[in-house]
Amino acid sequence: MLVMLARDRRTYPVSLSVVDQSSRSVQAEEFSRTYAAGEEDAAIAIAIAALEAETPFIPPFESLWWLCGELIARRRYRLGLELTEQVWKQGYRGWRALYLRGVFLALSREIEPAAEILETARREAPEGRRSEIALIEARLRAMTGQTGNALSLFREHLKFDHASERAVAAALRIALREDQKDLVIQWTEQANKALGATAARTRLLAEMYFENGEWQKARATAESGVRLDPNDLVLGRIAARSAYREGRIAPAITRLEAQLALDDAWVEGKILLSRCLVKGGRDKEARRILKGIGAASSHEEERRELLAGLRNAGTDDVLEAVPPGTPRKKRGNKQDVLQDPEVRKIMSNMPAEFVPRWTPETLAARGNPLIAIGRLSHSVRTLMLREMMARFGRHELGYLWAVLEPMMHVLVISLIFYFIRARDALGMNMVLFVTTGVVPLFVYLKTYNQLTNALKQNRPLLNHSRVQPMDIFFARSILELFTHIFVLILFVTFIYVFVDKYTFGNALSVLVNLFGLWIFGIGAGLALGSLAVFVESIKNVMDGLNRLLYITSGVFFTLDMMPASVAQYMAYNPLLHFVDGVRGNFNPLMGGTRVDIVYAFSWAVGILALGLLADRALRSRVLDR
Repeated sequence: MLVMLARDRRTYPVSLSVVDQSSRSVQAEEFSRTYAAGEEDAAIAIAIAALEAETPFIPPFESLWWLCGELIARRRYRLGLELTEQVWKQGYRGWRALYLRGVFLALSREIEPAAEILETARREAPEGRRSEIALIEARLRAMTGQTGNALSLFREHLKFDHASERAVAAALRIALREDQKDLVIQWTEQANKALGATAARTRLLAEMYFENGEWQKARATAESGVRLDPNDLVLGRIAARSAYREGRIAPAITRLEAQLALDDAWVEGKILLSRCLVKGGRDKEARRILKGIGAASSHEEERRELLAGLRNAGTDDVLEAVPPGTPRKKRGNKQDVLQDPEVRKIMSNMPAEFVPRWTPETLAARGNPLIAIGRLSHSVRTLMLREMMARFGRHELGYLWAVLEPMMHVLVISLIFYFIRARDALGMNMVLFVTTGVVPLFVYLKTYNQLTNALKQNRPLLNHSRVQPMDIFFARSILELFTHIFVLILFVTFIYVFVDKYTFGNALSVLVNLFGLWIFGIGAGLALGSLAVFVESIKNVMDGLNRLLYITSGVFFTLDMMPASVAQYMAYNPLLHFVDGVRGNFNPLMGGTRVDIVYAFSWAVGILALGLLADRALRSRVLDR
């Protein structure tokens, strides 16, 4: 409200003044001389003394604006109103005088007349000043209960690049009062973008998203607000509630547990966490949390309902939902439900096709490893079909890309060897040499690429209770292994039939070396995908390292081709041993006398173990991103 008056010493044309120079008092003359000399403190003292003495005091108009600003800064609102009253009586009705009078009326709590005068000032003011006056008028209209008019003024004149925090806050309050939720969201987003995000506005935005049922937006917004103010419990609760409403059990449990660690008095959060734990099969933890909730809480009915559900599900040591002082029944041995006479009578009257499958035989088979493996294979097979449709099945020629990509690499590198006349130095057919280097290395590279973002790209699938993260890893990696084994068989068969007949070695040796490259890719993909939660750029570093490995892992040379002084250092690359191991089976002269398969598998198994440990330790953080 006061921004137009604060320390404004701009002068305005003398022709604007309608004050009769002969009517000016002695105090006004003294004020003018002091003000012109730059002695501002002395000038304001003269003006205040004259106004308090209730003598006629009408300073030149070019200093009136500054003087009113100084009176406002000193909270001398009554004197300011008296000053504008004297100017008003002199007959000046310009927009500046109207504005000054309206401001002092508002500061003196005469809200309705202030709003009317400011409306007149706004209409007469130049275009560049109307918005400032309109925002003050809108706030006054809201104070008098005219929220509709106030909202219209804010809609027309609120410019976030120039508006103050107070004006934005007032506009948001009025929009909320008028139940304009979409407008509140729009204005809050614009204000955060133009003025910078604040915890208060972010909290309001998260609440609006939550009320609209936009759980993902509400959670993301609330989490950004928590980063602005970690002590804001309201934002933390909105983030936890939204994670629960999204229906993803693991992230919801993580978020609720983190919030309750800071907000132990939040009973609703304990109820929500208990529900998530029950859905996740963690009944003991849910029981412990429910027992810790006081019986006098406002969620007592929900607490008793959950405890009753846990008791009916067969959990022991559950707090009974009975009045205090009621003696407990002694526990005995658990009875077989199927032996209950009532249950047997009900089942005997049911058609055979509707009889439930929870017989002693089926219950005993639940822990059968073969059944668990069958379920895993079914899930992996289904996910593999989904991956194939997503990656190859959208176009008729989609499946050809799995063949065309390595083929292009083979053709380009073969042409390079051809033009530099290196074909005689390779010791075997040039195309076969390149093929047995490129395709095996692709087993590692493609497996790594597919596992790095596996959870991020397939997060919606984890909402299905039967789908586990490991199912996704198995599906993607097995698909890559089978795809590139097929590509290798296709390429080497084509070369044997149409290019050059060669002597093939041991198929088992080829598969063992491909298996080593495969588990190396699995371990690297899991490790880098998990560690990226700490440093996102680590993926870029690994991509650069993979380009270097492409050059140094046997695509262009073998260990036997290198001088001994160089080979001893190149042999540190475990991928080179696997690639040489594959190539040696296509030419007896390329058997790889320096290949150390034990060393290579030591690296592969170590990287796989590291990847599995990283995935297990950081999986919750990866899913929360």
